[in-house]
Amino acid sequence: MEQLPWVHHIRYGITRPGTHEDGGVGMVRASDIQEGHLRSEGPRRISFRTHQAHARSEVRAGDVLVVLVGRVGEAALVTEKYDGWNVARTVAVIRTTGPDEAAWLRLWLNSSYVREWCARRATGSTLQRTLNLKDLRGLPVLLPTEEAKAVLLRTVRAAEEKAAVNGRIADCAMSLTDALFAVETRDRPAWPERPLGSVAHLWVGRQSRPQQDTHPGPEHGSPFVTPADVLRKGLPYVSRTDSWMATSDEDTVCDARSLLLAAREDGVHAALNAVPVVPGRGVLVMRAATLADTYWLLYEVRSRSRELMAAAQGPGGRELSRKSVAATALRWPTQSVRERFARDTDVLHARAQAALAENEVLRRLPDGLLESFLSGEEK
Repeated sequence: MEQLPWVHHIRYGITRPGTHEDGGVGMVRASDIQEGHLRSEGPRRISFRTHQAHARSEVRAGDVLVVLVGRVGEAALVTEKYDGWNVARTVAVIRTTGPDEAAWLRLWLNSSYVREWCARRATGSTLQRTLNLKDLRGLPVLLPTEEAKAVLLRTVRAAEEKAAVNGRIADCAMSLTDALFAVETRDRPAWPERPLGSVAHLWVGRQSRPQQDTHPGPEHGSPFVTPADVLRKGLPYVSRTDSWMATSDEDTVCDARSLLLAAREDGVHAALNAVPVVPGRGVLVMRAATLADTYWLLYEVRSRSRELMAAAQGPGGRELSRKSVAATALRWPTQSVRERFARDTDVLHARAQAALAENEVLRRLPDGLLESFLSGEEK
């Protein structure tokens, strides 16, 4: 990649950004790059002095940002909203000479071919998989004809516009469920107070990420879930993962429609899994007796995200303590209240998931098109 004439530079960001400073310059982190797009909610901000000292990693609209730590290789374009921001050490900045070149590079980086290529070269633990900048600079880049590239980019843009509409539908459905929970808990009637551990079974994932060259794939294993999968921006579902694990040990497999919890500096996040999964280190599993109880606990976590950070420990405060979460007190409503809330929210969840299912089909479209180029079938 570094030898391409239209690549201006490839750099990484700030190693020591210092403490958050309200009113400071925004800093993009690896967690802000999700599903090929840049989304920063409650961004980290650095001092203007720190930003000036690291002017080489300041980003411009049109730059390509690449995750170096965690979901290595995932890429997004910088939009006007983030023009002039800086980036963390976990993110690489690639500047090109034009928008079409940047769009093509972002599309190529997000292909399954490149993600697998990056994963094979990544080093480190499950929580800190790291791609060396030298490897990124040596990444092979597919170069189709200008005509073929224009057709592909036009098709992908149309698919992404449709996916954006679906995303707004799903976001609206989830906003309505949050509002319903707020109404239900507005006055918190005389519900008994109970420890969370008395209404759900909790356990912590202990499995390390399987090696890229040894995991069995989707046909012969269960999806392996990392904290990054739970912390993806967007809706509270784990719809896909990057690796799988073969296991017959029931104690390591989490049933479908469990709650998966993970922590980062902005709070504790929860997601529902659609199929049985294997939780990795740093993922706390919460299994309730009924779906109605699961829905209620999901919104308890969503509404108390920052409060639950008191149960986090370990490096950077990102590992949830099962004991601390289990001891957390909550007001537990009657069964009729939980079931009514579940009936109302289930309809909205179904609509959101239908939108996501269509987006999953659209997400696979670029890979199918790129595969035709790699196989020599340019159509």
